[in-house]
Amino acid sequence: MAITNVDFAQPFEIVMQSDSNGNVMDQRTGLSFSVSEILENEQISNQDFIGTDVHVIQNNQGYYFVTARGFKHVYVMQVAESSLESVSMIEVSETGLNNPAFNQRKPYIQLIDGSSSYNLTKNGIN
Repeated sequence: MAITNVDFAQPFEIVMQSDSNGNVMDQRTGLSFSVSEILENEQISNQDFIGTDVHVIQNNQGYYFVTARGFKHVYVMQVAESSLESVSMIEVSETGLNNPAFNQRKPYIQLIDGSSSYNLTKNGIN
C-alpha cells in the first residue's frame, strides 16, 4: 500500500542548541541527531560550537535542510533507517552565515541571512 500526495512541509523551522558532544534535540518533535560530521566538514570544533543554534526545516517532499551560524553550507538530508543521509551541500556563504533563518515558501525553502535571501531546493539555489 502507498499513500501518495503527502505534504511533509513543516511551516516553521526547528531551532536546537548544540551540546558539548555536537548533539541537538527538539523536545516538541523528538528529533535528535549529532552534527559532529557536519562540524568536521565545516571545520568547526564541537567545543567552539557549544550552545550554537542549529536550524532545521523540512520541505514538502520530506527533505531536511540544516544550517547554523558559521556554516558555509546548507545540508540537505533525507531520512533513512535510523539516520539522515546527505543529498546535497549547498554553498551559501564563503565566510560563514551570521544569523540564518529558514522559512517555508513552497515550492522552496527560503534561507535568510541578514540582507541576503536564497530560495533553496534539494538540488541547490533556485
